[in-house]
Amino acid sequence: MDFDEYEVDLNAKCICGCKLGTRIHKIYRFPNGVGASVVATPKSEGFKDGGFRILVIHFDNPTPDNTYSVESEVMECPDWGAVESSLLELSRRPSGD
Repeated sequence: MDFDEYEVDLNAKCICGCKLGTRIHKIYRFPNGVGASVVATPKSEGFKDGGFRILVIHFDNPTPDNTYSVESEVMECPDWGAVESSLLELSRRPSGD
């Protein structure tokens, strides 16, 4: 599934260094108000050679306001296929979950 239509550009001024080299940091917003912050090769133990971390986020206001709060749920994904599976699951959650 292509998730490009759900990507929101909140990283234009990102200062975390996430876009250095082959790293990415993408934020997705789904119609149910659930979102995901996806970072490639996070700067933490176990991610020196690849992988992705997803922080589940909840958008506080309707579009186009993209303010959000970070949930405590974190998903560790070894590859992009696992990221896509996780994004699909998040996009199907009922609103408010």
